[in-house]
Amino acid sequence: MAVQGKVALVTGAASGIGAATVRRLAGAGVTVLAVDVNAGGLNDLAAGIGASVHPFTADLTDRAQVEGAVAFAVKQFGRLDILVNNAGIGSLARATELEPEEWRRVMAIDVDAVFFACRVALPHLIKTGGCIVNTASISGLAADYGFTAYNTAKAAVLGLTRVMAIDYAAQGVRINAVSPGFTLTALTQPMPQGIQDMYAAAVPMRRAGSADEMAGVIMFLTSPDASYITGQNIVVDGGLMATTGAPDHIAYFTKLMGTSL
Repeated sequence: MAVQGKVALVTGAASGIGAATVRRLAGAGVTVLAVDVNAGGLNDLAAGIGASVHPFTADLTDRAQVEGAVAFAVKQFGRLDILVNNAGIGSLARATELEPEEWRRVMAIDVDAVFFACRVALPHLIKTGGCIVNTASISGLAADYGFTAYNTAKAAVLGLTRVMAIDYAAQGVRINAVSPGFTLTALTQPMPQGIQDMYAAAVPMRRAGSADEMAGVIMFLTSPDASYITGQNIVVDGGLMATTGAPDHIAYFTKLMGTSL
């Protein structure tokens, strides 16, 4: 993929999908500004990859810090070609139990930070014919029990992706989203094993995804191989969204009768 020599900014870069994306980009010859609130994680990431990765600590609930990260990348490296808005947090609560402060925190990181980063990055991406990839989620396409804020936020990211894509397509900027399914990261691995097993059982591929598998799709969307793709959402979920949610009838009757159909 011909991305060597380009400059990227990746948020939520200290772990999980963000860290995997940084590794992929840096491995392809991209200079990466890795942005996260976790300074220690960023430093460890940069130390493990090398001089092409530059850690930048920022609190993405703060608009000034979000915009400052973009400004720093342009000032430090003279250009910006790729913006990956990956930072995100979840929240488990139904609407009547969800505290307004928690709602606002999720929206600030999952939606506002994406908007503010795109808003200040777009003039620079127009100059370079660059691109944006936003990490959304299959939770933006359908509902999960109790994920009021997260479902709403990820749906908003998908809407924002589409409107920006058509608004800036004529100026040469491509804007897409990736929607991961259940992915094993530092945030999801502490989940009770029973919950992880339930997720895996619901996925036709019968397993969770990896951060590197998600990063591979993000990497594709930043490359010239995706030069005619914009305004799209690529679902990476092992086939989960292809199902109706109905039980596996063949598996049930096979178990019931003790023989295969």
